[in-house]
Amino acid sequence: MFPLDLLRSFFSVKTTLPPADVHIIPCSGLDVAARDLILTTGLIIDARLDVKKLEDSLTTLIKHKFPRAGARLALRNGVYEYQVPRTFDSKTPVVFTAEDFAEPYRSETRPDLPTHLEGSLPSVYSVPPAAFEVYLKSAKCPASVEELLVPNTPLLQVHVAVFDDITFIGVTSSHLLFDALGTGELLRAWTRMLDGEDINAIPGMEIEIAPFEGFAAPTKVKHQRGWFVLGLLGQLLFIVRLILRLFRDPKEQAYLIRVPKVFLEVSKHAIMENLQLQGSAEWVGSSDVLLAWWFKSAYSHRRPSDTTPIHIHLAVNLRGKPIFPGDSTLTGPYIHNAVSSIPIPAIPVNAFRKQSLGEIALRIRRAILAYNADLPGIQADMQWRCANPLKVPFPCSARGEYTFHSNWRSARLGDLDFSGASTSVEKVRVLLSLGYVVSGKGIPMRGAGADLMEDADAIWMNQIRGAKDWENIRRSGSIVFL
Repeated sequence: MFPLDLLRSFFSVKTTLPPADVHIIPCSGLDVAARDLILTTGLIIDARLDVKKLEDSLTTLIKHKFPRAGARLALRNGVYEYQVPRTFDSKTPVVFTAEDFAEPYRSETRPDLPTHLEGSLPSVYSVPPAAFEVYLKSAKCPASVEELLVPNTPLLQVHVAVFDDITFIGVTSSHLLFDALGTGELLRAWTRMLDGEDINAIPGMEIEIAPFEGFAAPTKVKHQRGWFVLGLLGQLLFIVRLILRLFRDPKEQAYLIRVPKVFLEVSKHAIMENLQLQGSAEWVGSSDVLLAWWFKSAYSHRRPSDTTPIHIHLAVNLRGKPIFPGDSTLTGPYIHNAVSSIPIPAIPVNAFRKQSLGEIALRIRRAILAYNADLPGIQADMQWRCANPLKVPFPCSARGEYTFHSNWRSARLGDLDFSGASTSVEKVRVLLSLGYVVSGKGIPMRGAGADLMEDADAIWMNQIRGAKDWENIRRSGSIVFL
């Protein structure tokens, strides 16, 4: 070997070839950015369901309509990718586990389901969602993306706990595989299978679809709107402030909040009447009022002199926006991440105390309208995110605080009908949807929240904050704690 060849051999990078029996689909920048979050979507259903029918129908559905839901995750040559078996004949597309309790769920030893809550005012349910988590995950359910990188480990983990009167269904994976709306796509198809619908009539997800591939080219955009690239001093200040908040209030707690629809409608009507009296053509929706009410409730206990900027990020579904090649939208089922975030211009924390519900709701509505009208801006956000999948910008200024809020209502989890798997009654319903997010990296979840579902009377939210913060909210009297 010549010296030059020897030198090249020494510095060459070994390339790992893909397995021969899988489809290789690179993860998008949106997927990779969410990889460290392990998301569980939980459903509580008011009937005993047939476990075998659930497993068989889901397996068939994934094999024939949603093979990407049966993907394995790999980090090959520095790139995250889905590896989808070309055939599932000898491999299970999903880890499906089940527990059968030959007794009713309702007993003095188990937490009450919050289905008895009523009234016209919002209220916090005192039993944290963690009380139900044991029925939605198996003991061996992965808790980090590293566990899911073990070869031939299905990304999708489904756990079912069956009682005589209640069935729990938990769907768990890295957020890299699903967003909430993508989970809803799979679950709706699943219930159609259970209902006996011809599988050929159920829309599936194309194996090779890659709608965000065109955004991955290098870009001159320096960061996604609403996010920050901080200098060294700014990073140190951000980290120090975050550590101090965690030190002062170390315990995170999640609670369910029931917000009656009648409360939102009355509040929205009053805001709209006031706008009309002012001669304004502006408007707010029920979702704006819901968010404004929550943020006022969550921050009004802070000092009147506190001007800390609060940076709010609202999740936004990109599927219906004409930002894809040819100004197209995503029309078929797409289970992977297709969400970005709408940044609400920073609001001083004392404004939540001083400004009216209508003023806060208008701030939110104006930001949403401006975001939706700026399609080039959305495309630029996607170009940065997809070109920089491993970069982690800061969600707020160095002196600020941040909060994230997702809206799962479009997933219509409360409308899912699992009657096709019922062993006893003709019509079953989802009593409650729950959401859990954990991270093997220890990422703080406080400040994260979601509208989980709606029923005929109310919208159910999940909010995560520090235990002391919850106590301050309770003492302020802004929400009733049951």
